[in-house]
Amino acid sequence: MRKLSLLVALLVWLWASPGFGYEYQLYKNGENLGIVVFPKAKMFSGLDQYIQSLALQPVETGKAVMRSGSKGENQTYMMPLEVQKNHSIEKFMVIQVLTPTSMMIGIFDPEWGLTLPSSIFGFDEMKQNIPKTLDIFRGNNKRKPTHWKGEPGSTLEPVETPPDTNF
Repeated sequence: MRKLSLLVALLVWLWASPGFGYEYQLYKNGENLGIVVFPKAKMFSGLDQYIQSLALQPVETGKAVMRSGSKGENQTYMMPLEVQKNHSIEKFMVIQVLTPTSMMIGIFDPEWGLTLPSSIFGFDEMKQNIPKTLDIFRGNNKRKPTHWKGEPGSTLEPVETPPDTNF
């Protein structure tokens, strides 16, 4: 029985370790808000372009690790804590790409912990919810939504979207 317990513990440790997990892609904006996408191998160009259109730039990629929320609740793959601290990101979304048409989205906030809805969202639904979540993260410091003119990765300056634009 003891050997079985040791074997189970080893398998759980291997499953949650960085070497065994998925790769992630971390995006960050100037407000230190972020989006973590995993597995990076399932990321598609439309998602990458959309995230960058919201003025979030890719800043790091690496092995995802299993982490809990700030209150020890829920668990999912995301960036290691050291990466989060290195980029000064306190609030971020975690997007797990199942297919290009189905994703699961979690929210990490130090005050709320890690929220993992069980719903699966399509790409269009996700595009409607990300700007709303960023505004919730901003609290009273809401900014006008920003979109990039030109292709993602271009050196053009951001342009503010007119106030009457709806997502």
